[in-house]
Amino acid sequence: MIKLFRHIRKDLMEQNKTGKYLKYAIGEIILVMIGILLALQVNNWNESKKDQKQEKIYLNNLQDDLKGIIAAYNVALEFEELILKQSNDIITHYEANNGFYNMDTIFPKLNDLSFRWGTTANSTTLTEMINSGQTKLISNTSLRKELIGFYEELKLWTANTLNNNTNLVDNLIVPEIMTSGAYGLKGYSESMKTIVTKRIGVKLINVNDKTLATLSLEQLNNPEQKLKMINLINFRYTIASLQKTINSAITQRIEQLIATIETELNK
Repeated sequence: MIKLFRHIRKDLMEQNKTGKYLKYAIGEIILVMIGILLALQVNNWNESKKDQKQEKIYLNNLQDDLKGIIAAYNVALEFEELILKQSNDIITHYEANNGFYNMDTIFPKLNDLSFRWGTTANSTTLTEMINSGQTKLISNTSLRKELIGFYEELKLWTANTLNNNTNLVDNLIVPEIMTSGAYGLKGYSESMKTIVTKRIGVKLINVNDKTLATLSLEQLNNPEQKLKMINLINFRYTIASLQKTINSAITQRIEQLIATIETELNK
């Protein structure tokens, strides 16, 4: 094809047909430009298809990440619900017995309040996309902004939960239960054991010593200790209630994000 163009150009020059040569030259330039534009268009089309394919891979991976997070939050919800139930049962028992008496079935529930459960904010896919500058591949701008904003909020709540667990449970409640309770005698309730051993395989040992149980009751029913323990139980209930409410809201938001991603994948 190039040889043909050269041959035509040569003939026109030899025949001194300058006008026709100029028209031909302009036409040749236009053809070359059209060829370049078509090549760019095809290249852009190929790049677009490649980006769309990669976007679907990222969206599928993000969906998997979110499903993993929601599974973790469902466990956290199950745990907080148990803490709420145990706290309520302890207070009900306390009122029915005018103090911390007849505690055989209640000690394990009291011990449960010393346990706490964390949450996660991990998204390997989004972290990878941010670090590599690939978030722009999510073509739905609204979804992209919502995902990034959601994960930022999730990291803040995860840090806040860790804060609550460390400062309010570990530092305030655990010492009192270890001092006045019967943790080494009764351990956790069966309900708590089911949650804990199923997920992290913790094994517990208990001591059978009735004198220690008597000592624990004496300490718990000391007026000052009773007041402190009742306050702590109510406070533990409040923490669990707060974390359950926010965890529940987070799982609902994750479900909405999963549904939005599914819509994008089906386009």
